[in-house]
Amino acid sequence: MKKCLIVTSFIDQMDQLIDDMDFFDKASFDCTIAADYGRVNCEKLGIRPDILIGDYDSSDRPPADQGAIVLPTHKDMTDTEAALDLAAEKGCRDITLLGGLGGRFDHTMGNLGMLAKFTDLTDHIELVDGENRVFMARPTGNQPDTDPPILVEKGRYTYLGMAAWTPTVTGLTSRGVAYPVTDFTLSSDTTRGACNEILPGQEARITFRTGKLMIIQSNDAR
Repeated sequence: MKKCLIVTSFIDQMDQLIDDMDFFDKASFDCTIAADYGRVNCEKLGIRPDILIGDYDSSDRPPADQGAIVLPTHKDMTDTEAALDLAAEKGCRDITLLGGLGGRFDHTMGNLGMLAKFTDLTDHIELVDGENRVFMARPTGNQPDTDPPILVEKGRYTYLGMAAWTPTVTGLTSRGVAYPVTDFTLSSDTTRGACNEILPGQEARITFRTGKLMIIQSNDAR
């Protein structure tokens, strides 16, 4: 399974992410793509990108000898989506995006939409910045006692949130957390899934029947 790291133009908690880069095994990625200003963020993070892509409306165009893919400024997608499409074309099935959360809310919502889109096209995709890790899950099945659960380790993140991307997520069962639920229907118009916590020495075990579930890990209680 090919792994890809995409560095986006906006990383809200850059200083924190720089401090935490030791938890990334940068050598484990088969391909690193810098989207537009992500080229500058790569320099800050000590990452050497394999591919540069963007319209470069938020940074200087790279020198010609760096072989950047230059996109038109007026286009129907963001540079981040173009980078994701490129990763998918290259057969990458495990994708990590650095950044893409916070800042302009339309971009954040668009990037969450990309999670929904590429969750169906990849084995795993997540957004990571210095404060959050966000990924989306597909249904695990109809038998919560026997279906393999989604396992979420506590790691460096204290808090766990769940949100329905679809109107409802049905049959939601969670274990190993401070506020477990059993066969619960989580709707998209509630904060019920926010600010949970993985219990010490355990991992969250999550199953559900239908819908798309967004899982958010955070190291800030706000």
